[in-house]
Amino acid sequence: MFKFNLQTDEKLLKIERQAEIILVKPVLIVFILIYAPWAFLIKYELHARFSRLLITWTFLVILYAVYKFILWLINVYLITNKRLIAVIYKSLINKTVLETPIERIHNISAQTKGLAHSLLKIGDVTVQVASLTQPMVLKNLKNPEDIKDFLWKTHRPQTQILRTQKL
Repeated sequence: MFKFNLQTDEKLLKIERQAEIILVKPVLIVFILIYAPWAFLIKYELHARFSRLLITWTFLVILYAVYKFILWLINVYLITNKRLIAVIYKSLINKTVLETPIERIHNISAQTKGLAHSLLKIGDVTVQVASLTQPMVLKNLKNPEDIKDFLWKTHRPQTQILRTQKL
């Protein structure tokens, strides 16, 4: 699916991605884009005349659905014992990789917006990093509070190791 080289003595602790509920909007769009033309042409008995066009349209809409699913699948947040890595794809050819050492994390907050996200426990985790002007935002995660706590637990041993190395 994706390849990411870890450093020596680095262990992958957790892989997170956006909640599956994020796919509801593309699924609804796909349903409407497939249902509406078929329903209209069948209602007016034009489906036989436009069958090739309908099949081509349906195929293109299914390709759109697969594209959206693949984008959801390959956008990941990796938490290792040494780094926090965000692999973000805007499209299949537009990739951004943000990474920061765990010990450079200064502040972590979790935020849930809206009734639906609160009920489904979906939210964003914002990570303030030393020397970055903008925070790293891990978007639409399931149980953002748990991920925030996990990052803090991962952060503590790293800062203790650094303090003992300085002494």
